[in-house]
Amino acid sequence: MLIWKGWGILAIIIPLLCSLLVGEALNSMYGDGFYKASTWAMPLVLFLSSVPLTFIGYKLNKRQGRILIDPENNEKVELRETHTMFWIPLQYWGGVITAIAIWMYMANIGLIYQK
Repeated sequence: MLIWKGWGILAIIIPLLCSLLVGEALNSMYGDGFYKASTWAMPLVLFLSSVPLTFIGYKLNKRQGRILIDPENNEKVELRETHTMFWIPLQYWGGVITAIAIWMYMANIGLIYQK
């Protein structure tokens, strides 16, 4: 079963790549395990990765489609490629990733779950 259309897979790839790259950079600067142990690093990276994801999704989904005319009744039909992940347009995944980052930060500092 296909869960994305077009470039919808970017909703996973962009946050994952950002997390891996920044995680390795922070671990090399501050010592092994810093990225996983800190309360702010992973939520901040997820939030920052949601910004380009939103802009890329908006740019991809706002492209003009091809307009075709049905010869039988002269109706116009627009053929346009959509970019979705789990049937959600790519530009809205930035908001989903932001909500996950906020939830993760609040859980890390103890506002949601008490340790």
